[in-house]
Amino acid sequence: AVVSTQSTGDFSSQLQHLRVQDAEEYNMVKIKAGNGCPSTGAAASSNEGRRTKLNSEKLDYNFQVLKKRDEENTITKSQQKRKITRLQDTLNNLKSKFAKQEASFREENQQLADVYKRITDQFRELQKKSKHFQATDTKKFIDVWVMNEEEAVELAKKVLDEDRIIFTQQLGLNWSVPESAKVLEGEGRPLLAGEPVKQASTSSLKSARAAADDIIRAASEAGSGNLEQSRSTFGTEKGNVYSPVLIKSVLELLCAEADFLVEKKLVHLLAPLEHDERLLMKLDSIFKAIGVETEEDINRLTEYFIVKGDETTETATLIHPNEVLKAIRHFVSEGASPNKLLTQKPSNEFDEAAVERDSGNDANYWERLARVLPEIHERKWDALLEGLQNYHTVLTQRSKLIEETDKLQNQNSELRMLLQQYIGSRVNQDLQIPPTHTIPSEVLREYAIES
Repeated sequence: AVVSTQSTGDFSSQLQHLRVQDAEEYNMVKIKAGNGCPSTGAAASSNEGRRTKLNSEKLDYNFQVLKKRDEENTITKSQQKRKITRLQDTLNNLKSKFAKQEASFREENQQLADVYKRITDQFRELQKKSKHFQATDTKKFIDVWVMNEEEAVELAKKVLDEDRIIFTQQLGLNWSVPESAKVLEGEGRPLLAGEPVKQASTSSLKSARAAADDIIRAASEAGSGNLEQSRSTFGTEKGNVYSPVLIKSVLELLCAEADFLVEKKLVHLLAPLEHDERLLMKLDSIFKAIGVETEEDINRLTEYFIVKGDETTETATLIHPNEVLKAIRHFVSEGASPNKLLTQKPSNEFDEAAVERDSGNDANYWERLARVLPEIHERKWDALLEGLQNYHTVLTQRSKLIEETDKLQNQNSELRMLLQQYIGSRVNQDLQIPPTHTIPSEVLREYAIES
């Protein structure tokens, strides 16, 4: 509407300007014509009249167009006003709905926050109870384990002692501690909760730093021509598969391509050192970053830096420097040492102190404790038991026979006493046929001898 009003004013001013201009031109032409011939003045007046008429018609047409546009703009303005009113009502409704929803969401958010806080408190309380019961159950398990283990070990030692007595005293054989008795010394014993991991398997292995130092010195000696000294420092008899020169090349390639694992401050501090010392210090940082801890890890790392199909110990071909990061990634993901897996502490947000113990070897351990006596010794025990049972049967039979013999001897003694009384009785002198005449002479002699 404002634009249409401005357009109308512009056209009106232009129309007025044109009228004034035409009037001035008309006066000028009239003056010139007055000074000229009358015919020329008449022609000029006629032309000026026609031109003025045309301009008037043109201006009238433009005025009608502008008037029509002004009417249309007025209609559009009224429509826009109604639309603005309708949109304002919609905006007010939306603001009202937004305020209600915001209040509802704020209330719901507060309720959810209270529920979350309550559940969090319950979870923490449950976590404390779980830790308490877990510690209690673990302690009970350890106590029962230790009690049964001590009893089982004591019984196993008694069995071995009895086995030794049976071999040496009953069978007359030489006896030695069986191989299965090593379980009594803790071999294969599962770890209980809280017990430190035994490092017996890794203590005998050389650390990665010491192994790298030996490798660098051995490679330097080999490069100087002292081959015998190099073999004595780092030889295949110690279980090293690759030559020290090859491993040193691998370590130098590792330092060159994985130097981002070394702190920049350390790099500046190592700058004044010699090449071998600087290499050793960088390797120490890189080894810690990728998990290389033992000499065995260095040998396994070397395998990832050698081109497949060219595993010769002296002249193996190393991988391209662009493939070093891929080799390190494979080593870290696939080359985890079993010893390091045992010593790794699992991360558990629920209970950091709780370590999930491996119970897979429990049954095997108790089975070994129960079978501390070798099977061949058990067969000898069975054979000895069978022989002793037979011997016991014979002795029992002999004992019964001896008892029967003693009874018969007692009865015989009693009968002899009765016979002696009967024969020595005075009544026999009054009989016409005394008993001595009916008893065989052998019995009488024996009786006479005994009497």
